[in-house]
Amino acid sequence: MASEDEALEQAKGILGEHFQHYALVVQYDDGSIWGEGDNDLVTKALHEEALHMIKEQREWEDCDVDIDWDDDDGDDWKVADCED
Repeated sequence: MASEDEALEQAKGILGEHFQHYALVVQYDDGSIWGEGDNDLVTKALHEEALHMIKEQREWEDCDVDIDWDDDDGDDWKVADCED
């Protein structure tokens, strides 16, 4: 566990040098989750945005997608809406 703690401290140091705010979330082998950030409000916003992105990705993956290609010039195409 000491090496994991050292890795997390190193990650926080690197992120703190390059970004105004950051949030870390890790999952351990046993399935438990740990998270930390440098600003509670920003950390919450980053977690909510990540959750939103994950949900959108799942919805997209569950969708049967039909792409209608316009054969005239190959540049025009559209994706049919996903039906629930």
